[in-house]
Amino acid sequence: MRIFRIPIDIISFLGFYLYNLVKSNLIIAADILSPRLNNDPVLVEAPIIIQSQFGLLLFSNLLSMTPGTLSYDISPDRKRLTVHFLYRKSEEKMLAEIEEIQERIKKIIN
Repeated sequence: MRIFRIPIDIISFLGFYLYNLVKSNLIIAADILSPRLNNDPVLVEAPIIIQSQFGLLLFSNLLSMTPGTLSYDISPDRKRLTVHFLYRKSEEKMLAEIEEIQERIKKIIN
């Protein structure tokens, strides 16, 4: 039954990622077009729950391709990822966003 679940997880992830990509682009565009910048950059250390190298590569690249976020550094033991956010939110919200992306990637690659 896992064979039937994988395409559904991939489609679900693509929809989730495209939604966040469009939302981030609109936020950046609105900030660029506004008379003053509203950004408040911050670095956040997040735990890494993805174990595979491919999953970690996919995660860090997708995170960096989303406007407003950038994978900054991975700890040598691959347990923590430093992420640069262009717009500060509560730390819990930022960590929850990172965890949700990782959980969705884990569904696809495992």
